[in-house]
Amino acid sequence: DMSRIINRDKPFVVLGSVRKEEEYQVLTLVKSILQERPDACIGLFPRHMHRVLAWEKRLHQDGVPWAPRSRISTPLPPGSVILWDRFGELNQAYRLASAVFVGGGLAPKGGQNFLEALAQGRIPVIGPDWSNFAWVGSELMATGLVRVGKNVHEVAKELLALLDAHPPHEEVLERTSQYVAPRCGGAEQVSQTILSLLEQP
Repeated sequence: DMSRIINRDKPFVVLGSVRKEEEYQVLTLVKSILQERPDACIGLFPRHMHRVLAWEKRLHQDGVPWAPRSRISTPLPPGSVILWDRFGELNQAYRLASAVFVGGGLAPKGGQNFLEALAQGRIPVIGPDWSNFAWVGSELMATGLVRVGKNVHEVAKELLALLDAHPPHEEVLERTSQYVAPRCGGAEQVSQTILSLLEQP
């Protein structure tokens, strides 16, 4: 049970799906969060598992306290990073998080799936490049359900703001449902239109 390694009385920040090309910026993000909120713990999820070793070196060289997820069974002290070296726990981490960053957008990589965080009742903060998910529409950002930082400093600011006041899971899920519901069924509507045209003499 992952909840055994997370101190629910302290802020828990998840940095999910971090890409190789944005690691330097995300290290800056880690240090910014811990400087402003030394009571926080950070869960760091590289997008690709082979980057764990590189992250071990980065965190060690910068003097950031860390431990691999596979070797801990109780919460780390505040101000620490849990470096995730296990598959299949990102969505559960999103659900337990106080604030969430979804990577792939601080470098020109098009973003990663920030909808997964919304599905867990957490407002995701993303970088400026989310072109892979442009199909969701900028209206989602306008609602405040997804927050976009133009650079790593803005991303840090948004995460810290969410640590101070994050809406309850239920509220985020309800607002997400209200956004999605009227936008469902597009494929069916198109199919019906095509069928009606085909049936015309």
